[in-house]
Amino acid sequence: MSKQEVARVVRSVSIGTALLSALCAVAWPEPTTQEWVAAIFFFVFGTLASLLGYQTTKATSGTIGFLPFLSVALVAPNIAALIAVGASVVVSELIARKTIQKVLFNTSQQLLAELAAVAVYRALGGQSILVSGPPAIAFLAMVAVFFVTNKLAVSVVVSADRGGKTKQHFLKSMRGSAVYDLFAFPLILLFSVAYKEFGPSWSAAFALPMLGLRQLYKQNFALQKINEELLQLMVAAIEARDPYTSGHSQRVQRYARFIASTVGLGAKATERVATAALLHDVGKIHEEFAPILRKAGRLTDEEFQIMTTHPEKGASLVGKVSHFADLVPVIVAHHEAWAGTGYPKRLAKEEIPIGARVIALADTIDAMCSSRPYRKGLSPEVVRQEIAKQSGLQFDPAMCDRLLQPAVWTELEREIAVATVECPEAPDPSYGTVAVDAGGQKHNLTAA
Repeated sequence: MSKQEVARVVRSVSIGTALLSALCAVAWPEPTTQEWVAAIFFFVFGTLASLLGYQTTKATSGTIGFLPFLSVALVAPNIAALIAVGASVVVSELIARKTIQKVLFNTSQQLLAELAAVAVYRALGGQSILVSGPPAIAFLAMVAVFFVTNKLAVSVVVSADRGGKTKQHFLKSMRGSAVYDLFAFPLILLFSVAYKEFGPSWSAAFALPMLGLRQLYKQNFALQKINEELLQLMVAAIEARDPYTSGHSQRVQRYARFIASTVGLGAKATERVATAALLHDVGKIHEEFAPILRKAGRLTDEEFQIMTTHPEKGASLVGKVSHFADLVPVIVAHHEAWAGTGYPKRLAKEEIPIGARVIALADTIDAMCSSRPYRKGLSPEVVRQEIAKQSGLQFDPAMCDRLLQPAVWTELEREIAVATVECPEAPDPSYGTVAVDAGGQKHNLTAA
């Protein structure tokens, strides 16, 4: 997608939000003095919360700004809440030195979510918590609408920026934060009630430890992010020995994450499989593989036997990190075949760890989609046909059945399209390894 498309989306969201805010300012009753005081308090808290946000992906960030933003919606469900939220986001974005386009979109996105939340709350009979307790349905609907609107707006701009359907990005975002969002409901109510009962001073005392915990979480997240990026750097260094395989492990990681989620693995298990997928070829760092990786043409039997040792060598390296101990069986078995014809241990069926079965599929998909010196990358339809042929032989048939469903396969094709842009192959390879399937047969179709 072009920058012009992103700019168009940002402009549309901003203009629409500005017009709706103006209509609400006219239609809603004027805030009371108490509500303006609350708006100022939550503006300060919201600014601090936003400044403690952290980058979760290249396109999105995490923050607890929702807590003061929804709390002020309960205390002052009118234009005061919108002003508090808008001013808070603008100030925090400018302090963080964001670009004008990002300031404009992030402000509009949060304002739109706040506006929709307050509108639903008022429509269902909700009024300021300073007057009476919020109706349960109105409160629940308000919070739900805020999160849905917020994520939908982000998904629209991410789709324009990175490609893919808005629905796909939206559902992924909702799944990724569902549990986290559920914890927001009691916190919002608790914070609003604390403000009503004890006023700004005690509410500030309640907010400060929460901001401190958020900062600690931010630091932990940053440390985890650094570790992940170091892994990416290490894998990139290994693949630099064979420029033709550039980006291979990152693409396999992406496909493995998609497949693991599709076949029903939980979020935590999916991420462990994704980490194993990133590291699946780490054994190839050993010097003995270098000349083989650079060889153009078929492997000799002796060279092939050397290549079959890379899963065990990789597992041995990964096993030196205690945090990765559970990944060792997955990495060592990623070239095993469902029919028992793979290597290194000729495991069969459920003897093969489920993560290894996922990676075997992901690895082969990338090998087939990638161009080789002796052939261009295969079309998605040819890849699909080959997976169908190998179902029950090389691959877990239940996984293949799930993956080959039309709707699922269409989603996978989108993943492949995005992955080839974000983790491209070497532009003009002059050599590359002969691919070898998990059954041990040397040919030019599947993964080595």
